[in-house]
Amino acid sequence: MTYDPLISRGVSSSLPAASSYWHATHQPMAQPPLHKKISTDYLIIGGGYTGLSAAITLAQAKQDVTLLDANSLGFGCAGRNGGFILSGSGRLSLSAIKDKWGHTVATGMQAEFDGAVGLLKKRITDFNMQVDLVEGPYLKLAHNVKQAEQLCASAKHLASNFNVPSTTLTPKDLSARFGIEGAYGGVELEGACLHPLKLASEYARVAKELGATLFYDSPAIRIEKQKTGYLVTTPSGSVSAKHILIATNAYTPKRFHKSVDNKQFPVQSSIFVTAPLNDEQRASTGLTTPMSFMDTRMMKYYYRVLPDGRLLFGGRGAVKGKDADNATEKKRLYDAMVKSFPALKGIVMDYFWSGWVSVSLDSMPRIFVNSEASSNNAKRSAYSIGYAMGYCGSGVSFAAFAGQRLAQRMMGTSDVDLSLPIYQSPLKTYPFPNARRLALHGLYQCAKIAER
Repeated sequence: MTYDPLISRGVSSSLPAASSYWHATHQPMAQPPLHKKISTDYLIIGGGYTGLSAAITLAQAKQDVTLLDANSLGFGCAGRNGGFILSGSGRLSLSAIKDKWGHTVATGMQAEFDGAVGLLKKRITDFNMQVDLVEGPYLKLAHNVKQAEQLCASAKHLASNFNVPSTTLTPKDLSARFGIEGAYGGVELEGACLHPLKLASEYARVAKELGATLFYDSPAIRIEKQKTGYLVTTPSGSVSAKHILIATNAYTPKRFHKSVDNKQFPVQSSIFVTAPLNDEQRASTGLTTPMSFMDTRMMKYYYRVLPDGRLLFGGRGAVKGKDADNATEKKRLYDAMVKSFPALKGIVMDYFWSGWVSVSLDSMPRIFVNSEASSNNAKRSAYSIGYAMGYCGSGVSFAAFAGQRLAQRMMGTSDVDLSLPIYQSPLKTYPFPNARRLALHGLYQCAKIAER
């Protein structure tokens, strides 16, 4: 059975972990379920990057913090994503943010995005996290001539307006380095990747060492407002809390709490990992060292060379959860890889899995706390609820940063720039929520035509 946020009533603790390369190469330490009634000052619902990072931040501030997750560690996005460390989140570029809100807001958002990468690397160093961190080039590849021109113009704009260094690549540059087809130019930046499930394990280790209490396999079935805060019920226990931080992102059930219901659209992304490339395949493709790629298609493909010489290749998944593992979905993604790297035709697909990505209506994530506690200038509410979500598939660094910022907002600290759009307003509600998948199906059909 596959969990589908728009159909399933919630994540069941009995659902198996993804059959991913990450789970095949790392076994997270089991965390206990909740079997009693407890109370806490801060309750985090969701034990992925956002929730665990919020727990670390609160525990560092010596707060009383408890975390609940519906399944095992790494069941959600933390055990399913590609492991790309990117400066950014949502679907809006710095240039698009500048056009919409002005240069000051854009530079402020750049500071948040870069701060997310900085926080991740600092924690890896400070807490000696073993996450298979590898650095190498990150290449954005244009899938047609027009996109190549736009990539080049964008690179120049980012360099002059935001001091983002990059190297422009011509088709000749690419053909000299890679045996790749259908690439009409590109931009090379500094990149880094890691083992996403090991990162989740290390976040959990650090959170516990700092004093946070973690319970997994404990779905939050009901959230009730009470005079003294909130009561959250699980299958075999309950938690009384003054403050709640919702960190469930794309795995948020269809009906969960009014603050997040219909605020995001869970879209499926699929990934496969090949057998290790042999010497001939490595030489033919140029995929010889850790490096990562993303193209400019409407429905982007992304891929990276893993430390053990395998190729990870990902892209959009099926519209419905029940279709995630269909042979046609696997073939579509495999054929896309072969189209780019003909020398890999026939290589074995050792792993294939899918996961959900949280897409916000306006393409911007949010870190939001209810109006009673959202102002740092006002007296903080005795009881509050907040959330962080809507990363649009770019969450390895930013989700943890969002968890930190959410915890800071809940505590009322003053170092969060509330003038930035990700803090100013709640996520927009999707109109006609039942029509989301029909619209997505239509978008995928349009993308097929546009990308021919």
